[in-house]
Amino acid sequence: MARERAVLCGGAYGRGLPERPRQVELNIYGRGANVHIGLEAVRRALWTDLPPVLRDLLDVAVYVYAADQAVPRADGGRVDGPEVGAGWRRSLRFRVPVREPDRWNSHPVRAALVSALSFLSEDEYRFEFCHLRKDTALDGFIDFDTTPFAGVVEEVVMFSGGLDSLAGAVTEAVVGGRQVLLVHHRSSDKLAPHHNRLVRALKAASGARAPLHFALLANKAKRLGREFTQRTRSFLFAALGAVFARMTGLDRLRFYENGVTSLNLPPSAQVVGARASRTTHPRVLAGFGRLLTALFDRPFAVENPFQWDTKTDVVKRIADAGAAGLIGRSISCGHTWEMKSKIHTHCGVCSQCIDRRFAVLAAGQADHDPVKGYAVELLTGDRRDEEQKTMVAGYLDLAARVERMGPAEFFAHFGEVARALPHLGLPAAAGAARVFELYRKHARQVNGVIDDAIAAHCRSIRTRTLSPNCLLRLVYDDGAGDVPARAEPVRPAGNYFLRRCRVWVGRYLGGEEAVYLPERGLEYLHILFASPGRTFTASELAARVACRPTPTAARGVSAAEAQDAGVGVVRSPLADDTLDDEAVEALRSRLAEIEERRPEVEASNEPGRLELLDELDAELRNIRNRLGRDLGRGGRPRALAGEWDRVRNRVCNAIKRAMKQLREYDPPLADHLTRPVLNLGHTISYVPRTDIRWDTGRWPPTGGNPGLHEK
Repeated sequence: MARERAVLCGGAYGRGLPERPRQVELNIYGRGANVHIGLEAVRRALWTDLPPVLRDLLDVAVYVYAADQAVPRADGGRVDGPEVGAGWRRSLRFRVPVREPDRWNSHPVRAALVSALSFLSEDEYRFEFCHLRKDTALDGFIDFDTTPFAGVVEEVVMFSGGLDSLAGAVTEAVVGGRQVLLVHHRSSDKLAPHHNRLVRALKAASGARAPLHFALLANKAKRLGREFTQRTRSFLFAALGAVFARMTGLDRLRFYENGVTSLNLPPSAQVVGARASRTTHPRVLAGFGRLLTALFDRPFAVENPFQWDTKTDVVKRIADAGAAGLIGRSISCGHTWEMKSKIHTHCGVCSQCIDRRFAVLAAGQADHDPVKGYAVELLTGDRRDEEQKTMVAGYLDLAARVERMGPAEFFAHFGEVARALPHLGLPAAAGAARVFELYRKHARQVNGVIDDAIAAHCRSIRTRTLSPNCLLRLVYDDGAGDVPARAEPVRPAGNYFLRRCRVWVGRYLGGEEAVYLPERGLEYLHILFASPGRTFTASELAARVACRPTPTAARGVSAAEAQDAGVGVVRSPLADDTLDDEAVEALRSRLAEIEERRPEVEASNEPGRLELLDELDAELRNIRNRLGRDLGRGGRPRALAGEWDRVRNRVCNAIKRAMKQLREYDPPLADHLTRPVLNLGHTISYVPRTDIRWDTGRWPPTGGNPGLHEK
């Protein structure tokens, strides 16, 4: 566990902290201020003071952003260091004076804040909010009863000056003719001239509905800049946007980011957790929405309308709106601090530059993105640094492999997709299908650029007149972009239905393999397929699922992550001591069934009576162990008829929902399971008409390659 750091904000005392953690002091106001925010500029723009809750929101967001840079990660952000897990994660305990401590200390607000930030930066957060003893008065600027934006602004759009946010502004103002307010955060004035020129050009292209623009300068003392990753910047960005949205009477704000960047699946197993930035990840935006809803006591949404666009799609949106001339004015580079030339606005070697240039070329807009703007040209530029070669080779390798992947291999390789599915506004199966198609489309677009470039430079490549360190030579000489297809997952002969990593896969009568997203009904079908001809009660099926470990727990994923990922199984006490209400009810119902049946079995003379008694006793002990303290002291819960009915209805309905997935992805299997093969009633059974055998694998999965069948 990472050593805890205490972050004392606004003059808060450090007394009473356990184990006296190392302290970082941050202050926005007064002589000792080492964090700076242009609050006066916000007030002048809005013509009025901010309510206390909004001032507190900005203060908290700025303190979090400053602490993110002031407390270094132990391994310096390396992905190959000896402390790749513990070294990356930090433990941060904040003490923050606020104007409304009761609101901030309330469980809904504090829980939403910790949850959103923990996933965003993959650090451990604790917050203690105390009363702000002395508020800092703003200047004597005249207060108005309203703001100049109230009733005028139709959308608040977060604006970074990159291609995606530019496309969002074009979509809103030029295409939609809507009056938007572009909100922008700056940590320095270095790029201010570039952004101002872009905004002026955007206003000219928008005509009468020219967007409004506000840029806030927020930064910290230079000595506090000890960590470069800055994963929490989007929280400050969202807080600023929320301030303007609420002051203009709106209950939402919009981030515009292409879906591939938003999901930002790690390209390799070494890029773990928040090392793959989650700035606009669907779960992060949903978390911001929950926090702001709890804080404002009214629904507030944080949206990304480009969730299903690739970067190439984003560039095409700009061109289709007749605004292609704005592309070259946007800046996407992640290394702007290295910018020393007014000509080279992009380094050409960072991931943002690579992604941008591929998108521009794939969209056919190279003429509007001058190559002279890149210090290193994408295709033929000299990449002498090994890190630069590795960056572009990894990008191409991923695109080459994704284009060849089937759904099963994709989801086995990118288990992190599960974290986004509950927040995409779609059923899990539909959301997963769209994610897969989004990445496949992106891969085809990237590989299409490579194919066209090789054809255009074939003579130079063959004669070795291009630099040996350029992208095209790396592809041609070393095969960086031509990765051999991976071996197909081993398919058992006949029929199989089993879990592969986080998804279910099935094959019926030699058909194509189908991939299903986790759903509780599939758990029940898995048990039925493993025991054809056997009759189960609904309580027995539900208890079996409740008693076995979740696959995510078996692979080292926390129970909280499994719940957030929408995994359709009851959380197991092996991963978490808490059972949900549905699991408790199922186990209590099954316990009552066993207690009623056992005397009958004991008194009978049936063959195998002793073996059945042993099986019932083992199940009885297992369920009692799982229920634990829920039984109470000496308690023997008896299930009522109504409780049995509720369990039966839940189990049958879950199986019916699972059948809809089967109907969509494997209609022959769904047809096979119609009555009387699958019987759903007071008892549940799978009795195939012919001698059909299913390979159901081993539960839980026990390591090995998650993309291969485990026998």
